[in-house]
Amino acid sequence: MNTRIGIIADTHDYFDPQIPALFQDVDLILHAGDVGARTILHQLSTLAPVCAVRGNIDEDGACAHLPQSLSCNVDRLTLYMTHIFTPPTANASGDSPRGGQIVIFGHSHQQFLAEREGVLYFNPASAGRKRFKEARSLGLLEIRDGHPEAHHLDLR
Repeated sequence: MNTRIGIIADTHDYFDPQIPALFQDVDLILHAGDVGARTILHQLSTLAPVCAVRGNIDEDGACAHLPQSLSCNVDRLTLYMTHIFTPPTANASGDSPRGGQIVIFGHSHQQFLAEREGVLYFNPASAGRKRFKEARSLGLLEIRDGHPEAHHLDLR
């Protein structure tokens, strides 16, 4: 079984015109918060089913109804998603993956991809308008026969 999941975060009410081509043929889209407006979720839903969590800019307003975090099973793997998350590093432990074998998060606007103790941690970075020096990007998570692989898709 193969599943392709589009990963996006920190759109801040901006739908980049490159998104439809980059998320072509995905089975699911996960938005890791700081959506900004329901129109973003609607536009994404024309491409594939969407699951989203709220970020710190979504606490009030149109996206306040979104959950702070969610867990779901995809191809027998448990996925945990939240907006603000500190992944573990070689020198320090991070936040709990809450049973997830894959952890998706946003907030920092920085690309992150690491596997630690059997857990894949992934931050797609920001898909919104450029705000900091960090690269703008999306992510693609592919699960092939129960094995997850993620990579970043640059937005230029």
